[in-house]
Amino acid sequence: MHDLFFSSGTGHSLMVLSLVIGIGLLIGKLKIKGISLGTVCVLWTGILVSALGVKADSLFLHFIKELGLILFVFSIGLQVGPAFFSSFRKEGLKLNLLAALLIFLAFGIVLVLYATTENDLATLVGSLTGAFTNTPGLGTAQQTYYDTVYGTFLEEVSHPQVSAQITDAFAVAYPVGILVLTGVIALLRGLFRIDLKAEKDRIDREDGASRKIVTRTFEAVNPAIVGRKFSDIVRLFGSTFIATGLNRGAQTISPADDPVLEKGDLIVADLEQKDERDVCIIFGKMTGAPEEEAAVLRGNVVNRLVVVTKHSLNGKHINELNVTDQFRVTVTRVVRSGVNLVARGDLRLQLGDTLKVIGTQEDITRFAEFVGNSSVSLEKPNLMPIFLGIALGLILGALPIRFPGMGVGARLGMAGGTLIAAILIGHFGPRWKITTYTTASANKMIREVGLALLLGTVGLGAGRSFPAAFSADGWTWILYAALLVGVPALVTGILARKAFHLNFYQICGLLSGAGTATPVLDFTREAYGTDHVSVSYAAVYPLSMFLQVLIAQALVLVAIG
Repeated sequence: MHDLFFSSGTGHSLMVLSLVIGIGLLIGKLKIKGISLGTVCVLWTGILVSALGVKADSLFLHFIKELGLILFVFSIGLQVGPAFFSSFRKEGLKLNLLAALLIFLAFGIVLVLYATTENDLATLVGSLTGAFTNTPGLGTAQQTYYDTVYGTFLEEVSHPQVSAQITDAFAVAYPVGILVLTGVIALLRGLFRIDLKAEKDRIDREDGASRKIVTRTFEAVNPAIVGRKFSDIVRLFGSTFIATGLNRGAQTISPADDPVLEKGDLIVADLEQKDERDVCIIFGKMTGAPEEEAAVLRGNVVNRLVVVTKHSLNGKHINELNVTDQFRVTVTRVVRSGVNLVARGDLRLQLGDTLKVIGTQEDITRFAEFVGNSSVSLEKPNLMPIFLGIALGLILGALPIRFPGMGVGARLGMAGGTLIAAILIGHFGPRWKITTYTTASANKMIREVGLALLLGTVGLGAGRSFPAAFSADGWTWILYAALLVGVPALVTGILARKAFHLNFYQICGLLSGAGTATPVLDFTREAYGTDHVSVSYAAVYPLSMFLQVLIAQALVLVAIG
């Protein structure tokens, strides 16, 4: 027992770290004006405990720090991977360009401060990553320095000064970044005299018109389609609707029977609301039957939800299943991570997808057996892609990258390499027949454990130097953090509104996503009573995180070079 509390061995170090994490998480749950700082309180708790003289084994802390960084970054990459490349399409491209502008403005301010003040770049990197609440950027900057100067991150144990210097500035800048970003959003609301109700109504209309999936009934009166097989209509126009039933007088016919359309046939279809007009032109007329009447028109055809749990179907196109001919059912919608998708033939299925299926009870039962429909099998964790992905990320991170004019070769490092590997696996995994499915709770558990381990060890490692460093430079760090996030956020917000005419809620999500500031996202959702901000936040977060990690590394390389 004496060794547990007073020695410097593994047991003592693990106990200290666990207490730091537990107490920090408890403090992080407290809310002030609707904002809770969450897991970052683990960092401050670690700094406080270390400043009071409590010691932990340096080698132990170093290993846990690297492990935490890898787990945290990999879970983020795996989560954002499926949407990473699609976020650059249409509206997402505009949002990502604005997010990149914000980040590069902050990068420019760092260079100006470096050239005009006596502060070293390590401190400014800490301020930058802290102001943007970017923990992976903090870990990458520290690792890049030691890998480049000493050849191994392990030298942090013998030479902790630079690592502590970055951490000290990060710890001060973190809350400043959150407060300033929240203030900028409030300032923009006042500056543009935002009417929240009008903004919400506008984005509701736009979002509903482009995303909402509806059930409509159409009457076949168009001479161009009367007398043709239903399969011909689907082949020509099926990308805009999914037929779920066909009624001819008192007779109910399944679209899977491929009937020849007759004038007056009623076709029940699922489609995106924005496609209503086009589908009405195809058939000739849209009736006034609401969704509940449409269900009656399907007769003995029923709706049922089934879940894809067979690994062999992961990555297959819906067309490849040949569900109409083989099972005489129709897949109308795919629910993935809470999002409704129209079940077009070129959509790739992923393990865990929920399919809305139309057909007779018997046919749907056969189809359910084919796709698995066993939620129990999804509870088993898929560890293989996680460990292989981490191994691939470490290999990518170790590869040297040389740029003209730079004396030292750059490397992505553990954080950068792991992030890229996770994004690629998350996006391309289904195409490569790799099962990347993890439940939302499992992914969040990995992420939060990794983040807690990282912040706890960083705090314990930096705490001894923090009081002296803050007394000398603390107010300067606060000022720098406010400049680094405040000026770019304000410029980007004004440009987004005046030049790109973005909705206020889009701007809230844009700024919190570009700042990788989840507490700011949570605040805007609670303060303004809408989840619309999450859409633009999710669109820009992957690229923003990626750019900030690379910029943090690039700044360290500039300082060394």
